[in-house]
Amino acid sequence: MSVSIEELKLKLSGIEGIQDDVVVSCVERLNQLILQQEKTWELGTTSCQSLADVLRTPSLRTPLGEVGLIKSLSVLMESASGNQADFQIQALRVLGNLCFDHESNRKHVKDAGVVTIAASYLGSGRVDLVRTVCGFYLNSSMDYVPIQHEIAESGAAKKLIELIQPGVEDDGTITMAIKVLDNLVSEETVRKIIADLSTVRTYVTMIQHLYTSGDYVDELDNLENLADTLLQLILDDDQLENEIVEMGALDVLLDFLENAKLVEEEQEEKDKLEDIRKTMSKIIICATSTDSKMESLYNNQQLLSRLLAMAKNESEPVHQCAVYILGNLARTDEHCIELVERYQLSKLLLDLYQKTENATFQYAILGCLKHLCLPVPNKTVIGNDDCIQIVSSMLSESKDMLKRNQFLTIGIIKLLCAGNFENCKRVVEQDVLLLVTFFIKRVDDVAAKSEATRILTNLVKTIWVHQNNATLKKKMMDAHIVDPIMELVRTSTFPVLKNDGVMALILIFSDAELTSVWKETLPLANAEPTVQLLTNQEGNNSDEKPESKSFLQVLVNDICSETSEVPVQIQCNMCLLLVKLVEAAKQVQNQQDVILDIKNSSDKFAQIQKSSELYKYTDTLLKALEK
Repeated sequence: MSVSIEELKLKLSGIEGIQDDVVVSCVERLNQLILQQEKTWELGTTSCQSLADVLRTPSLRTPLGEVGLIKSLSVLMESASGNQADFQIQALRVLGNLCFDHESNRKHVKDAGVVTIAASYLGSGRVDLVRTVCGFYLNSSMDYVPIQHEIAESGAAKKLIELIQPGVEDDGTITMAIKVLDNLVSEETVRKIIADLSTVRTYVTMIQHLYTSGDYVDELDNLENLADTLLQLILDDDQLENEIVEMGALDVLLDFLENAKLVEEEQEEKDKLEDIRKTMSKIIICATSTDSKMESLYNNQQLLSRLLAMAKNESEPVHQCAVYILGNLARTDEHCIELVERYQLSKLLLDLYQKTENATFQYAILGCLKHLCLPVPNKTVIGNDDCIQIVSSMLSESKDMLKRNQFLTIGIIKLLCAGNFENCKRVVEQDVLLLVTFFIKRVDDVAAKSEATRILTNLVKTIWVHQNNATLKKKMMDAHIVDPIMELVRTSTFPVLKNDGVMALILIFSDAELTSVWKETLPLANAEPTVQLLTNQEGNNSDEKPESKSFLQVLVNDICSETSEVPVQIQCNMCLLLVKLVEAAKQVQNQQDVILDIKNSSDKFAQIQKSSELYKYTDTLLKALEK
């Protein structure tokens, strides 16, 4: 395929400041070369060399791309045997320069099949040709997914990986190969093609070499790309994450994280190293996060001691990495209990929490603390460490931008209150309860509101069954906890959460000591709901429509509707709650509306079959209504 010289001249005529005669003569010689049976490759080489040089001028790239030069070069490259390396080098220079910051030319290159042709050159043994292929791939694949795909699918990506060898003097080839591969892994399908154990080993080995040799000081760009690519390769792949541990590379990576530094470099270089250390921290966290390695890593006493020491390090990447790993290891009750009792990890974390204003580090600390709060024996110890008072300030309105941290804080307080009376006392007596109730009123995130309300249900279920609790109960009722608990039952789509609220309300409306406050709380049962716009954890509007039925209507529907997905055991609890509401309403003046609203559904309860497990509860309810 020859280029139309007349068309080329026409396109060049409108461009000022170029040597159009040089361009035209070079293209004419390439046209001649295409037609030759016995090709004069030297002619093609010199022509391409001149074209590559003039194509440093951006204005020439569009006209030369539009007249078909790319296709002509691909035809010549296909016909060139392995002995025409000089021509191949110069042709690739032309194509690489045509592609520089030029998407339409990249498309022409893709359509012409040049990417696959160039892949065969990577095994040529010619160092300069291999280097030029890398440069061509770098220019042509930048932000252009179709070529990224072809580099991977043609096998070129694997050959580029083979070029990354420690201890080999780099003439630019390794640097460009690393850059090309870093571009490729941003694309999911491409990443899957090249992400395997061999690739991970290559990258880890190169990073280890750069650090242990000290060469990283002069190779920050390469190290940055190596680390970025490695992180993308292993992310969410247990086998690849495990490979780093199995290679025995963890200690070296931790050494780099703790000790890599630049002494006399510019601030820009120091900032780059800091970014690399942050990436390395993420790599280490991923490598230590898999279930299959958790036991062996935890049982490595040297590693565990190192992590505990790293948590106190002043460096942000170092202490964050340590806390995240400790959180990953704290995923069994046995580990959590030992970390708290033997290593006083909760005390250490709370001390770190109070010393930092870094929200990301606080998030790591809170995540680890939440794991530690799960085992029953830890609840008292962590409560005694003053955890509730320390973390609860995260629920103040001034912290509302830190939604992830607030959500973890809610989870910690909820877990510490589950069945632990002393921690419940702390929540009520230290005014944490007010922070929780204000938080529930203030936020519109469904999950956060529900979890915070479960703190209230845990408080009720723990305090109400404990002796000498009158003062605590009064403080809780003064905080108006019934409304949010009813809202949890009314609006939640999860039966377990509904049941949580139901059980707490049964205790409240069974408590004869609370007769004086029933007058305020009973009307909430049949009050018209205030419909509000709900959001999810990401801050987007929820797709679910807000529940428009009243609390009583929801209970009746959950019990009696044929489409109800509430398990029968929870339906029985709901019936029991209705009985308690009826009994409470009869003891308080001017509360007949609640009884009447329940009575209006009597026919629905009467339809429950005797054979149903629910029958004896609905029968008890109907009898309570008749009294």
